[in-house]
Amino acid sequence: THIYLNSFQEVRPNTIPDLKVDATFRKVAKNSITFALWKIDEDHLEAVNRLQYGTFYDNCAYIVYAASLAGHYASHETITREQKSNVTLERYIHYWLGGNVSEQNRSNVVHKIQELDSYLGNVASIYRETQGHESARFLSYFKKGYDPIVFLYSIRSGSLISASPRPRLYQLHSLKWLRSIEHATIDWSHFNSDYIMVLQTDSLIFVWIGRSSSGIERRSALAWVQKHSNGSPITVVDDGYEQAMSQENKELWNSLLPLKKRMVCQASQLVSEYTDYNSNKFRIYKCNQRGRLHLDQLDVGMPAKDDLSDAHGVYLLDNYGHSVWLWVGAQAPQADALSAMGNGRAFVKKKKYPDNTLVVRVLEGHEPVEFKRLFANWLNVWHENSRSHKPVSTKLGKLDAHSLCERPKMAADTQLVDDGRGERVLFRILGDQVQELAASKTVVFTTNASYVVKYTVQCATVIPADLASVGIKSVIYQWNGSEASSESIARADKFARASFEALKDPGMFVQLYEFDEPPHFLQIFEGKLIIMRGQRGEMLNNGCLNGSVMSDTFLLKVYGDATYNSKAVEETPLSSISSKDCYVIKTNHVWVWCGQSSTGDAREMAKSVGAMLGESSLVLEGKESKEFWQSVAMYFNQTLVINGNGNSCSSSTSSSSSGAGSMCNGSSSNSGNISPTLSNNCYLNTSVPSKPRPPVQLFLVWWQQNALRYEEILGFEQQDLSADCTYILDTGTLTYVWLGSQAPKQERYTAIAQSYVQNAPFGRRSATALAVVRQFQEPNVFKGFFESWQNDYDKNFMSYEAMRKELGTAVPITCSFTNNESALLLNNRQKDFDGHKKYPLMVLTQEMDMLPLEINPLKREVHLTHDDFVSVFKMSFYEFDELPKWKKMELKKQFKLF
Repeated sequence: THIYLNSFQEVRPNTIPDLKVDATFRKVAKNSITFALWKIDEDHLEAVNRLQYGTFYDNCAYIVYAASLAGHYASHETITREQKSNVTLERYIHYWLGGNVSEQNRSNVVHKIQELDSYLGNVASIYRETQGHESARFLSYFKKGYDPIVFLYSIRSGSLISASPRPRLYQLHSLKWLRSIEHATIDWSHFNSDYIMVLQTDSLIFVWIGRSSSGIERRSALAWVQKHSNGSPITVVDDGYEQAMSQENKELWNSLLPLKKRMVCQASQLVSEYTDYNSNKFRIYKCNQRGRLHLDQLDVGMPAKDDLSDAHGVYLLDNYGHSVWLWVGAQAPQADALSAMGNGRAFVKKKKYPDNTLVVRVLEGHEPVEFKRLFANWLNVWHENSRSHKPVSTKLGKLDAHSLCERPKMAADTQLVDDGRGERVLFRILGDQVQELAASKTVVFTTNASYVVKYTVQCATVIPADLASVGIKSVIYQWNGSEASSESIARADKFARASFEALKDPGMFVQLYEFDEPPHFLQIFEGKLIIMRGQRGEMLNNGCLNGSVMSDTFLLKVYGDATYNSKAVEETPLSSISSKDCYVIKTNHVWVWCGQSSTGDAREMAKSVGAMLGESSLVLEGKESKEFWQSVAMYFNQTLVINGNGNSCSSSTSSSSSGAGSMCNGSSSNSGNISPTLSNNCYLNTSVPSKPRPPVQLFLVWWQQNALRYEEILGFEQQDLSADCTYILDTGTLTYVWLGSQAPKQERYTAIAQSYVQNAPFGRRSATALAVVRQFQEPNVFKGFFESWQNDYDKNFMSYEAMRKELGTAVPITCSFTNNESALLLNNRQKDFDGHKKYPLMVLTQEMDMLPLEINPLKREVHLTHDDFVSVFKMSFYEFDELPKWKKMELKKQFKLF
């Protein structure tokens, strides 16, 4: 498909022969790590005072420049430090447009951006930000653990609680970065049960708490108001309980917001914003300049880095209205780099995407991590950006159990909690039967069942500090076979979760699928776990190989070369055999066959698997005896081992690499070894090459109307974890769900992880292993991803309820918010009056067909606010609920609520 764009005037394309650079920009040290923020008001550019960071006037434009060392993150507290000229810096320029910014300011900011970009040598990534829709990177500059900067979108100059005593109304919302929007008018139309509203009068500050707002928003809002109150008294008002205010407060409130005009919208209209929010699909276009700009869509299913093949060109990535990225090749002319942003904006207009769509220009060789991870294969291609993680070596030598206890960083890097020698209890779940397996050296899993392993962590030391650093005493693993029925998985789920919840000591819960075993799980079995096809299940007596299987014949392929990445998997039938692999074949004798190019470590692992099955003989490729070929004839023959002699690689390449079943070809005499791909491609990633780790990502997650929403926190640290929230730490191999000690809806942790993995906005398979950790019980494999970790951080966490008590206005007794649930999930609890959406009386007394969808016409009364209920029925809902049924009917008919 071709798209033609007329160049868009927010950017005047390449009319800049030779830019004059603004004197203000010349103060920026070119080769330093630094952070700078400028404001553009009409036609002058001024640096913003540090005390004003976070306050943005909605009629201005702002420019941010941040430079940091590769893999690190700048913030508003970054101190400028000169670097040597050979140090490469990551550089980011953002321009931010307020909601009421003038056309003049828009075009001014774009010219200024081009000056700054040229001054810095055209290597920075440029982001176009809009009010209320800032990118994760922009937000990351303004976070400060417990005291995050509040974004105040102010109407005109003048700080909060300024000299002018006029009343002001602010709307506060958003979880990690509280956003406070000042409204020009004081009116009920700005209220919404999702928000917290602050009404500031000259004598008193009212904080109105929406019923659907979350604990962290309430906490941040109270803290923000207290910080800026300058000693004015603060009073908290609850949504639906306004009548509970004292008489004088009520008079003051009525003078500005008459209660009889009260109209508070419900949260429902927020959903539209997010329709394609979690979309992980996108298209790539190549930009061609032919008179007017011309885009050619590349025909790719899943974009890969190789699609950006032309270093002289410019490509546009369209993440379906979520973001638009322009990638400029290293050899592209400067004019193309300068006009890229304008082309991106023209594309947004052409596609009728919302004006707040994020547009980013990146340059080849300087791509930010958010861009790279849009590509499925980027890890293998973009090496240098593995955030200070050295490539994970596949060799740890002998596992040093002491270091794992003492050094959380090493534990996180290897993903090993301990050296796997602790006690393990195994359960096999098939259908609805849970059966405990007898302890045995030889462990066999079958693919048609699920297994639960209760593992007790064994710490190599008894030093309290080391024990605290390990953090947990047990791990519950749930392993689901590739052919397990949904019934088995559901039963295993239930059993594993019950075991996790019954733990007396700190522990974590890990749920994984065949093909996705994390290192520690394999380490528990010393790399000798045997996985058999499902139909052998009947022969397995109690999960260990009993007589009948021992007399049976089978072939196992051994994966891996160390105890924490190996396992043996039954393969039938083989289509070809690679010289890189090792097999264990059980016929009338146990044979361990090793290809010529298999490593010594892999052979050792294969021998240890063979030794478990009985007396075994080692056979090397090319040195097979006649007896061997006769014994294994049903599985193995010379034609499978590419022509057996291993020197005619080139001729056979074409024949055997056709068809998905071909595993591999080539052999040692020729370096033409192609990586093994099996007929079921799931096993591709199980041999652990030393590859760089993906940068670890942290997301704050929450439920909104039964869908999972998330906000990324770039450059995270432990202070970003708040006790009343739930987070996801995605390490690429394992997805951790962190449950704060005060977080609502903790029991839905598996749903959170699964929903996240299915919708994560970058290429990955959906059966990634999931782990659940609780606050104050974090294992070393989790803590090691944070720069510095304090075990008792946040022990004296102060909840919203406690903050209110200090203010002296306790939460109203009849209010059900102590459990802090979202109003929308309580519809099934008819008793819980506060949980229902609230509507004005006139809406509820309408004819039946006029009622909003979620109202049950027979239960209209539960949708009244507490205050309206009392004024209509002259009693509270709880008293009303105790009345006999006929009495209730009579009252409802009397007030047209039936």
